[in-house]
Amino acid sequence: MSGVNEAPQRMALSVVRSAPRRPGLLKRARIAKPALLLALLFAIGILGYRLIEGAGWWDAFYMTAITVTTVGYREVFPLSHAGQLFTVVLLGVGLGLILLVATEIGRTVLEGELREMFGMVRRSRMIERMSRHQIVCGWGRMGQAVVAELRNRNHSVVVVERNAEKVQRLRELEIPVVAGDASLEATLRAAGVERAHGLVSCLNDDAHNVYTVLTARSLNAALFIVARASEEGAEERIRRAGANRAVNPYQLGGMRLAHLLVKPSVVDFLDFSLGTVSRDLRLEEVVLGPASPLDGRTLAEVDLRRKSGVGVVAIQRGQTLIPNPEPDMRLAAGDTLIVLGTHKQLEECETVMSRT
Repeated sequence: MSGVNEAPQRMALSVVRSAPRRPGLLKRARIAKPALLLALLFAIGILGYRLIEGAGWWDAFYMTAITVTTVGYREVFPLSHAGQLFTVVLLGVGLGLILLVATEIGRTVLEGELREMFGMVRRSRMIERMSRHQIVCGWGRMGQAVVAELRNRNHSVVVVERNAEKVQRLRELEIPVVAGDASLEATLRAAGVERAHGLVSCLNDDAHNVYTVLTARSLNAALFIVARASEEGAEERIRRAGANRAVNPYQLGGMRLAHLLVKPSVVDFLDFSLGTVSRDLRLEEVVLGPASPLDGRTLAEVDLRRKSGVGVVAIQRGQTLIPNPEPDMRLAAGDTLIVLGTHKQLEECETVMSRT
């Protein structure tokens, strides 16, 4: 088995590798071509004056410069008819190339500003149309792994990041991003926190995570919030701030390493069922709504194993988790069934539950 963070990192890397070419490279290439032609024209002008008029290197360069730039100073040396004709051609071609370079520079600047402006409007409208999406605050190593996993699961994700370079990188990857401080109300509103399903705060320090959780909870009471905790005792502070879950990655990583030593098969099964190794067999949650036809029926009566092939591993009822429930356990609206099955079996399970 691999280490605790390898699979998410692989997924994050796959996203990075699939990034499109940077627009800045195309801009530079577009300006470079006419600039190179202009430099070539200078070289031709210098050699032309050397060969036609026998001018020295410096005089040939100076004559080329004042001709191409149309400055209009006096001639550096007397010109023959051939030299005058050469000067006229050099002047026309040079003027055209200078205008071309100036046009490309102006267009690049203008297009860049317009593209950025329209891009901001488009991204803002895209986020405004989102609902039941996930918000990830902080795009460090942990945030990248979270975003990669959520996108692999086909969840809509908005990232909140204050680092300008990371914001630019996210835009290049076409990942919706809001630039700003995640602990500020205006930033979270821009990320659509009132319409979001969940929020993950994985900022670098616990204080910012606490402030982010407090602000998010005040804006959306139904939001499911998970936050990173680094220091000892920080989990309790983050939960008191309003987080549903607080995770210490160092403690979690240590526990996983220990479990790999003493019960590797259990860890293999969990990785397999969570989709870390295989995308086929998965553990999923199924919530029984208020009008669910399963309300008041026992697991034996529903018989999901025979009808769809999934197994009910546990039931979450309020704050109580009931593992390995008995067949005669009666279901109730609001229960969350934790079921295990293949993708096809899970789809069949949803069908069975809707018509049972």
